[in-house]
Amino acid sequence: MDAGADDYLAKPFSFSELFARLRALVCRGAPPRPALVTVGDLRVDPASRRVWRGETEVQLSPKEFALLELFMRHPGDVPTRTRILEHVWDFPCDGVSNVVDQYVAYLRRKVDGPDEHSHLETVRGAGYWLRAPRRGGPPHRALRRCCTA
Repeated sequence: MDAGADDYLAKPFSFSELFARLRALVCRGAPPRPALVTVGDLRVDPASRRVWRGETEVQLSPKEFALLELFMRHPGDVPTRTRILEHVWDFPCDGVSNVVDQYVAYLRRKVDGPDEHSHLETVRGAGYWLRAPRRGGPPHRALRRCCTA
């Protein structure tokens, strides 16, 4: 319960109780998700699968979009390669693939202009993270947190 669960069912249990608890969960519904996800000057519309950098629309492949959406929904987090592979490619990490590195490079080329600040930063030994750039100063490193998922 301390890790975030809001209900549990101990064994042995009655299927009627399980179904009643599931109906209660469905009635609660999911928390509303924002129509647009915004980090700095990046905007993502998950419904239409469109991305903007400032006022310029950016064309992304489905994998690039899924990768950017993962980073944008968790800005400041450093997701593990396993979490990225499971979210974007739906398969576990094999330990030797550089597919994540390659797609982050594709995404950087499309999202970050040659003379502009980078949204996606490499965290040495951990992976990548998306930061909201601060205006008029260096990046705020205190936002960095490592995820263990």
